[in-house]
Amino acid sequence: MRAPIRLAALACAGLLAAACAPDAIIPSKPYDAFLADTAGACRGKTIGIWTVDQLVRRSHSKHGNYFMDQTSRLYFGRVSTRDWASGVSAFLGGWPTDPGIDCVLREYRQTQEWTTPTGEAPSRSVPAADEPPRDEPSRR
Repeated sequence: MRAPIRLAALACAGLLAAACAPDAIIPSKPYDAFLADTAGACRGKTIGIWTVDQLVRRSHSKHGNYFMDQTSRLYFGRVSTRDWASGVSAFLGGWPTDPGIDCVLREYRQTQEWTTPTGEAPSRSVPAADEPPRDEPSRR
């Protein structure tokens, strides 16, 4: 009787993990290097009551997991810098102007290597907040 319950629990856990952070669970050496650099450069910088290095180290906590999920989405071009800053700061009880937000975004902008786990450049479907809007060509 317990085996079906365990199997169902494992299946649900797998679905939740896959739905929450698709980029954060895919191995990527450039992303891992970005996280390591960011944790070091932003050590002690706060977002709400959390420091950036705490959030990276505690990726198993709900706060760290959310931070890692959103940061992977930022790194792989799936959210804009503005959306990342407002979402992360709101979830962590901080402000978009918190020192940790500024530090992570500074590190992100310094990252020159934009690669996916397969080595291909990601599609940048979401412009960064500091990028000018893209004009669509008129179709006449």
